[in-house]
Amino acid sequence: MKEQPAITDTSSRLNRDIELAPAVKAQESAICSQVIAYCNEVLDRSRFFCLLKAGAITPPMMQYTFLQYHHWRDRLHRWFGLCIVKADSCIDPDQKSAIMSLADHTFTDLQDGHNEMYAEFLYDLGLSDAEIMASQPSAATASYERSFFDEFGYESDNFYEALAALSGRELCVSIRNARIMQSYFDAHGMKHPIWLSLHAKLEVNHFQDSIRPVLTHYDGDSTKLKNVIKAVEGGIKRHIQYFDDLLHEYEFKADIKQK
Repeated sequence: MKEQPAITDTSSRLNRDIELAPAVKAQESAICSQVIAYCNEVLDRSRFFCLLKAGAITPPMMQYTFLQYHHWRDRLHRWFGLCIVKADSCIDPDQKSAIMSLADHTFTDLQDGHNEMYAEFLYDLGLSDAEIMASQPSAATASYERSFFDEFGYESDNFYEALAALSGRELCVSIRNARIMQSYFDAHGMKHPIWLSLHAKLEVNHFQDSIRPVLTHYDGDSTKLKNVIKAVEGGIKRHIQYFDDLLHEYEFKADIKQK
């Protein structure tokens, strides 16, 4: 087993000590609570996470799911890149803040060796380097990667909504990881993988980094804020759907092998 990297805080270059306007701060707190509640609702409805809670997700299912997640995660920077491309101005304060948060997230992920942490996570699931290298992206993975581009394509005028959807996925990852650690790793008496535990905390910061420029830009515009909530919830729902799609895919392939 390779030596695991130490858990560290983000190497972020962002200044997170900047005080928000009281109205924006209150809006962020309200949205955060609403998003957490919605994420838990979607997780509770998910077949994958219901089976996980019941202890019915087997090691091969976990291996298949997170091998595929590895392929999607390897190209997540393209989602951040799309948002950066959709920003019209690096002078506008809100867009500048958003661009910086997107670039910082990508930098942090690569600088802090999160890819290596994820590889260690796959080893913890019992996978070998040979199995990781032999894996190929599935139809469910390709569909999920494409979904962000389908909804927030380059030509569409929805920069802040795309940013909101991305932020929703970030916060959902924190809640999702906590459930995985409790329902799978704790249930099997296994140590918590560094990648899971770190991102259970780190993604809360990433959510705030992404949603704050949106809330600042739409401060006082109730119609736009409703669209923001819709985008956030859409990002969460599609993310959890990806796990259900992978479960269906795994079961279909397993059934084919048995016939």
